[in-house]
Amino acid sequence: MPARMLPSATPSPLSEQARQPIERGRALRATLLGWVFLGVALGAAIGIAEALGLAFGWGRLAVVLLQAVLMSAVVVPGIVLLRRRLDHRRLEGLGLSRSVARPLAIGVAVGALTGLIVWLPAGLVGWIRVEELNVAAFLGFLLLNGVVLALYEALPEELALRGYVWTNLRDGWGLAVATLVTTALFPFIGLLVGPVRWAITTVLGGDGGGIEVFPAGNDPIIYIVQLVLFGLALVAARRIPVPGALLVAVAFHWTQLTVTRTMLGGTGWLDSGWTITWVEPDAIALVLVHIVLAGVVFIAVRRRLQRRTGGASAAGEGAGPR
Repeated sequence: MPARMLPSATPSPLSEQARQPIERGRALRATLLGWVFLGVALGAAIGIAEALGLAFGWGRLAVVLLQAVLMSAVVVPGIVLLRRRLDHRRLEGLGLSRSVARPLAIGVAVGALTGLIVWLPAGLVGWIRVEELNVAAFLGFLLLNGVVLALYEALPEELALRGYVWTNLRDGWGLAVATLVTTALFPFIGLLVGPVRWAITTVLGGDGGGIEVFPAGNDPIIYIVQLVLFGLALVAARRIPVPGALLVAVAFHWTQLTVTRTMLGGTGWLDSGWTITWVEPDAIALVLVHIVLAGVVFIAVRRRLQRRTGGASAAGEGAGPR
């Protein structure tokens, strides 16, 4: 992140996790505004990119890359403005810090190691089988998919949801309400994205098609369950008592989705460069196991770090009037 977005001093490991009480009504307004802003921005990014791609004959990869750039270009400065100009509060309270190496390393390490623990045995027992690998295509997938994941999902979503929305709810209503509400809102961002995408695509001369709340090809129940579990794991990552804790969630978000897309053989817009045969189709449920295991690890890490600091972090999160 640009240096101008960050606080001038490095916070203590506990300061950004401590609740700073605000009015409950103010917290609810900020929550609604942050959620709506994220949904509108996502719908606009998709709609604009699709319309331009159709107008100029771009391929799917170019459209996806433009969506990613537009998403971060709108959401990141937008959340910064909301925090500074509307809330009149410091960015460090969202879980940002100049110290980025440690939180990023924690998020990547937990996501990668738990993924290895879950998926390696599946390969060893024959549930999945890698039959062909193109090294150049695989490296290209990791690069392009990594850029898109960072700009389109991990950074803007975490800054808006586990940063702006969750922090305001925690400060106004407490930890439990913040976690439940933020997690509940996460799967239903499509209620905003679908109509906005359709409207912008149509206005710009494209084919808006139908309005979808959930991504095409996904069973709504499974999608909701997956995002609820993912949201809880991301909150667990956000609560790690280190400076820049939001970056733990950003890094885990990026790593978990990278592992999942790699195991699924790529995305609809880019092949992973290797062929995977699902000998046991039900092994796809290991995606959920990966998420749950990572969440448990984050809780264990948080409790261990809190014990080192005498439990002050936990006390700080619950402080303030009810």
